[in-house]
Amino acid sequence: MLSKSLNIISSAPGILEDIQISKIKHSSNPLRSNLLGIEEMVESIRANGLLHPILVRPKEVDFEVVAGNRRLKACEALRWKKIACHVVDLNDKQAFETSLIENLQRETLVPIDEAKAYKAYVTDFGWGGVSELAKKVSKSPSYITKKIKLLNLPEDVINSLSMLSITPSVAEELCPLKDRSRQSELGDLIIQRHLSLRKARELVNQFREDEPDFTVDDRMEISQRSFDKLILILRVALNNISGLIDKTDNDWVIREVLMHHRNMLHQQIDLLIKEKRKLDRRLLTF
Repeated sequence: MLSKSLNIISSAPGILEDIQISKIKHSSNPLRSNLLGIEEMVESIRANGLLHPILVRPKEVDFEVVAGNRRLKACEALRWKKIACHVVDLNDKQAFETSLIENLQRETLVPIDEAKAYKAYVTDFGWGGVSELAKKVSKSPSYITKKIKLLNLPEDVINSLSMLSITPSVAEELCPLKDRSRQSELGDLIIQRHLSLRKARELVNQFREDEPDFTVDDRMEISQRSFDKLILILRVALNNISGLIDKTDNDWVIREVLMHHRNMLHQQIDLLIKEKRKLDRRLLTF
């Protein structure tokens, strides 16, 4: 998994250069809530050197880390003057996506940090819907949705997730409960008894309130399929009209009519894509 991550970084377009550490700023959107393990990294770099350059992007007067905040922190602790950098030209969205993929492949994100990153991408920054993000990170839409839903749990359960006292799968079992105090109570009980996922599910089911016929995941899946099918139908119609336009070079009246309707289809497809993103965000708040 690590080698895949490194391959992505090393194959990205850009240049390799040693840059003054004083000119490099840490990421403006860091994905990790802490930089634990710096001491071990300092000793590793002291003994073996920096094996892989950090990934940075140029800003107006300096550079910003895209991937490698911990490596930069370690080199700062070693009082290095310069650090090997892979410099790539990325906008905010591309930098966030690159950092997210790199951290996921290195498996360096705790569950809550992963959930916060997904929420930031979809709702805070509005860079795309759940289905688009899922394709970017090679996950399923339901996986993304479930991770974001963890952020609605009580603070004590979220803290347990951050400290890895409870697994994401077990925490997901608590999400359907509407009583937050009961979520906290059962979460604490699960931790104390060291319950397995199956036992935790059985415990939660004893207290679960009546659920609607369709869960949020069900509704999201249905809405996504409906939008995707409609967009596909319109794209096919768009291609058919384009084919007709190519055959009407000699009749400018019909050609103008067809081009008008082609433009209308383009606008309708763009509108549907925007509406699909809005629906994704609304469903995530339920």
